[in-house]
Parts: sequence; structure tokens; C-alpha cells
Amino acid sequence: MSSMIKWPLIFRSLYWKIFFFFWLTLIAAIFSVATLSEIIVEKRDQDQYQRVVKLGIKAADIYESKGSAELTGWLRYIDQEFAVKGFMLDSQRRPISLANLPKNWLEFTLPLTQRRLSERNLRGFQPYRISSSSNRIYTFVAHRDNRGPYPAWLKHLPMLQVITALIIVALLTAFVTWRITHPLRKLKQATDSFARGNLDIRLPDRVECRKDEIGEVGLAFNHMAERISLLVSNQQRLFRDISHELRTPLARQQIALELLARKLPDTEHQSLHRIEREIERMNALIDQVLTLLRLEQNDQSPSIEAYDLSDLLYKLTQDAQFETQSKDQIHLQQPEKNPLTGQPELVSRAVENILRNAIRYTPDDGRVFLQVDMHKDTVVIRIEDEGEGVPEDSLKHLFEPFYRVEASRNQQSGGYGVGMAIAEQAIRAQGGRIEATNRSSGGLRVDITLPKTST
Repeated sequence: MSSMIKWPLIFRSLYWKIFFFFWLTLIAAIFSVATLSEIIVEKRDQDQYQRVVKLGIKAADIYESKGSAELTGWLRYIDQEFAVKGFMLDSQRRPISLANLPKNWLEFTLPLTQRRLSERNLRGFQPYRISSSSNRIYTFVAHRDNRGPYPAWLKHLPMLQVITALIIVALLTAFVTWRITHPLRKLKQATDSFARGNLDIRLPDRVECRKDEIGEVGLAFNHMAERISLLVSNQQRLFRDISHELRTPLARQQIALELLARKLPDTEHQSLHRIEREIERMNALIDQVLTLLRLEQNDQSPSIEAYDLSDLLYKLTQDAQFETQSKDQIHLQQPEKNPLTGQPELVSRAVENILRNAIRYTPDDGRVFLQVDMHKDTVVIRIEDEGEGVPEDSLKHLFEPFYRVEASRNQQSGGYGVGMAIAEQAIRAQGGRIEATNRSSGGLRVDITLPKTST
């Protein structure tokens, strides 16, 4: 009873599947080669039998029409041409011609027994009972020389056997390889999609339901994806709820400050202004958090429309120069027209955040460079500053929410660590990518790659 329970469990292991498949392939290849060889040899024997019989009938007709001398010439001809040594016996089992007549020809006149048949076959002799055109009976005894041209095509038999075995092995190996690699490719595609932020991706049931190690990995992946998706969803919901809940007390504080400002003398308003600035910063942080959450959830994404990237970047540059009160700090280099199809609001938000970040860390006498390069299917927006740059180990974390390059940075010097994350989510939402590297001459370079047509 225990063996009946354990036996099916063997086939749930990928190791045993491959093990049994190897032996199945080997048995199938051997059986196929043996069957092919048997068919070919049988076909060869049939062809040789028919050919020798035709030669014997021809010999009988020549004997009856032209005599023994012509028969002797014919027997010598088929010996040279077809490598078939033959001699003729009449109906009384007497030799008709002395050509190719062996010393033991009398053995072919004796009654046929199993022992004599085996001896004849071993020596290559085979008697054929034939009848001529006049219906006279003769015995044509033929000895085939396997070294002659007649069976020469059999030299290709080993090659046919090898090719057959290779075809069988290739077909079965291709099948089992597909059975193993196909779900692994599905797993890789799902993992890549999950890493790009698609938390709803799951492996199909046909992968999860496999009764082997691959099925177990697929089941584990789906469980992991479900758990991570739930955790991220709960985290986003928590941020959203907290952000919304903070708006009400902040609004009350602003009202209370206004009422308090009316009662206090002007000399006391400096402290109130400080509190008001902190409230405004808190409101700005809440707005950024909510914006980041909307982008991560693809909630209420702007519709896709046609726009001119050159016009958009020009307006952003003008606004930034007005805020910095400098017309020479930002250098814009782009084509006059650059039509794209996508989400201009998201592009504007991403570029503005990165541009403000570059201005913040560029010295007053430094410059910020904004350059646009057009390619066949993409457009690259490059923003460079002349600041101190970013440590190499921090570049990969630069677009993470609330990440600051230096632990000592606060909101006055380094912001809240949300702007770069918003930029990354905004670009990713329309099929683009964003990368940050350090310039060789100092400063940070951010490359935004956008498709010319967003989907």
C-alpha cells in the first residue's frame, strides 16, 4: 500500500522526470534504429530476390533459345556486371552449364533440410525455383558477393541509423526542454514586470499547478507577490490616510494663527511668521506625498495628448530663471520644434523637480545645462549642474522616496527627498526611464529618456 502511494510522488520531482525521460529517449532511439534497420534489410532482401529471380528467368530463356554456350556467356556476364555467381540445374537437378559450377553442386540436388539450408545461407548460396517462358522448371543457384556493387548502398545504413537516432533524441529533448524552459521564461517575465512596479502580475495557473519544483517556485512567487502587493497597498493607504488627516489640523492652525496675529502687536509677528512657514512646508510635503502616491497607483493619470516638448522646456526654463533672478545660470539647448505624444503634465513635473534640484545644489556663480537630443524612437532630456555631485553609492538610491544623500540634510538644505521620486514615477508612467550619473568635471547629470509616442 505504501509503494502505491509513493510511486506517483516520484513523478512530482523534476529530477525523476528528467531521469525517466533520459531512459525513455534512449529506449525510443534504440527501438527506432532497430525497426529502421529491419525494414531496410527486409526491403533489400526483397529487391535482391526479385532481381536474382529475373536474372535466373533470363538465363533459362537464353538456354532454351540459344543453347548452353550462350547460357555460359550470360552467367559470366551477370557475374561481372551484378556480382552474382550463378549456375543452372534442370528439372532433374542436373547441371546445364559448367560455368560457376562449384564442387559441392550435388548438395543442391539432395532433399532440403534445416541444416543444409543453414549451411547454404552461411556460404552465400541460395537456390531459386524458376520457370522459363515455356513453363519448364529449373533451379537457379546464386551466390551473392557482398563486396560487389549490388549491395553497395548498404554502406549508408549506419549513417541512416545515426540520423534516425539523432532525430528521435532531438524531438524528445526539444519537447522536455520546452516543458522546462517555457514556465521558467514565464517566471522571468513575471519577475521583471513585478520589479518594474506591476504588483498585480501573477503566474498563470498552468505553471502554478505543475506537480514539480517549477510548480512549487511558481506557487511561491504568487504567494510572495500577493504578500508584497498587500504590504505596499497598506503602506500607500497609510500614507494617504495620514496625509489627508494632517490637512485638517494644519488648516485649523492657520486659522488660529490669523486670529492670533490680529490680537498681538506687530513686534510679536516674527514668531508667528516662523510658525506659518513651517505649516506651509508641512502642506507642501503632504502635497508631494499625495502626488507620489497617485503616480505609484496610476490614479487619475493625465490623458495622452500631442504637445511640443521644446515649448514646454522653454517655459520651465523661463520660470526657473525668474525665480533665481538670473538669466545666465540656465543654458538651454534644444531644437525649435520637438513634437511628442504623451503626458505633458507629468513631463513638466519631472523636469521641474530635477531642474529645481540642480539649481539648489549649483553655486551662485555656477551654471545648469539643459540639453535635448533626438533619436529615432526616443528623446533624451539631459540636465547637468556644476555642484558637488553625489557619492557613487548614493546614485542608485537617489530616486527612492524620502532618501537624502547626507543624513545631516534637512528640508532647508536638501528638501524632503520626494521630488526625485516623483520625477522617476512621472517618467515611468509614460514608458520612459530616468538615470543619474556624476559628471567627470563635477556635478550631477540626469538623463530622462522619453518615447516619442507614449502608450
